[in-house]
Amino acid sequence: MRSIIVLFWFFSSLNFAQDEPEMKVYIKNNNMEKGYRTLKTTFSDSLIFKKKYKGSNYSLDYVLRYYYATAIDLDCNKNELISMSGLVFPIESVKPDEIVEEVMTLIGNMYFGRKEDNDFKKKFKKN
Repeated sequence: MRSIIVLFWFFSSLNFAQDEPEMKVYIKNNNMEKGYRTLKTTFSDSLIFKKKYKGSNYSLDYVLRYYYATAIDLDCNKNELISMSGLVFPIESVKPDEIVEEVMTLIGNMYFGRKEDNDFKKKFKKN
């Protein structure tokens, strides 16, 4: 009986772990239940997103995960952004820096994302 319980726990924890993005969000938006967006990407190597954003001191993943409340899920079937409300937006770009730019634009056009986008742009201009 104990071994059955252990097996059940093991498989259920594996299933749960697959639902979580590899690159978790740094901040959450408390205005929505989920509190963050998810960028699903076909890239499997997280180091791809460690490139600096437009010559700044910020990495691509840091910009999304900190300023835009967006987790990054690696090794997916396609590139897409899932909003806090669950809407799915296909991503046309293929290069990591272009994907991040496209995601920032999409988020900047969202109700809650508009403030995040404005805050980041102000911060980025200062640096």
